[in-house]
Amino acid sequence: MRLCQSAAPVYRLLDQSQEEWISSVTNSSRKCRSISVNRRRTVFFTLIVLLLFFVTYNFVTSENYLHRMSPRVNVRRAGRSRCCLTGGGTINDSDMCGRRNCLWPCPYPPLPEHKHLNVTQDKAFFHETSGATSLNFRQACVVESLAYRNSNLTVHLIMTGQHLDLNSVTMKTLKENYPNVQITSINLGDYMVGTPLERWYFCTDWNRGWYAVPHLSDALRFLTLSKYGGYYFDLDVIQLRPVTPYRNFVVAEDGDKLGSSVIHVDYQHPIILAAVESFAADYKWYVWSHNGPDLVTRILQNWCQVYYISWMTPERCKGFRILPPKSFYPVHYYRWRAYFYKRGDQPKDIVNWDESVVGAHVWNSLSSEWVVNKNSNQYYAQMARLSCPRIFNVAPQQF
Repeated sequence: MRLCQSAAPVYRLLDQSQEEWISSVTNSSRKCRSISVNRRRTVFFTLIVLLLFFVTYNFVTSENYLHRMSPRVNVRRAGRSRCCLTGGGTINDSDMCGRRNCLWPCPYPPLPEHKHLNVTQDKAFFHETSGATSLNFRQACVVESLAYRNSNLTVHLIMTGQHLDLNSVTMKTLKENYPNVQITSINLGDYMVGTPLERWYFCTDWNRGWYAVPHLSDALRFLTLSKYGGYYFDLDVIQLRPVTPYRNFVVAEDGDKLGSSVIHVDYQHPIILAAVESFAADYKWYVWSHNGPDLVTRILQNWCQVYYISWMTPERCKGFRILPPKSFYPVHYYRWRAYFYKRGDQPKDIVNWDESVVGAHVWNSLSSEWVVNKNSNQYYAQMARLSCPRIFNVAPQQF
């Protein structure tokens, strides 16, 4: 009897342990089911997101969406594309885009060229492609720096604005102090007529793409150099030394890519002709660098018959040169803020690059919102003070 009484707590413990075990198993099963449900929900949600991304991406890259977008660039005189290439003006004629029922005979020759651009002396080109009527102070500083450091160069500023404000402070300062600066307004449609970029300009929706303005800039630099030869510079490259000792070159941005912001080619050089043809044939509106730096890299890889930039020697490239990054990119784009940091008066704070640095690309697309203080020792202020003294004098205290 005592044995049974003493065994009772043991049975109760066993029963209690069994109940706890069953409860634990039940709770674990519930947790597993909960985790399984959560996983299924996560997978389902991920699939929905991926599907929405796929549908959205295909929609925004479709020709239908591209056609409906507001134009990023106004294609002036686009109606010229409706003239008849055969000149007969009959119902069977087609225009440059291959459309029937064209409207009027195309004039021949297409248009008079800008005779003052096609001169024998050394020349350099800048393009202003936004349609502005004048330059801001930083752009004008760049133009002056080239004219100031290279008095033997004819510096052509080509602008796409219809009505230029030649009485603005920047334009007037350039014109009054630098006779080697020539300012020309062009009509984009007229400029493209009779060139390999004619169909690209008139017959595609390039002007509605996300990168329409930079791609227009890419097109114009290649087209201008193919027409006239010479130097091309972006409007954010400050010249620190004469550039004329260097000919037939592009500049490496880094070890993997060539830049398109500084170029020199002789008139009708095969490299620039290939660049124009490749731009028209392989244009991609949705990739920012495909039609600019990447295009230059592809052309030189084919021209030099090597893949790596470090192998592109003048011997392999038939006399064409690849200048090192330091020559025009002394500050890499991911360190662009270095141009605008406030600095002291110690020797280490002064711009003191050696003679291998010809110019400085200041990455305006990234740095345009950062202020230059005239009385500071910022790298930008130091360079402007020395390379564009006239514009620097008339610029406000902050520009």
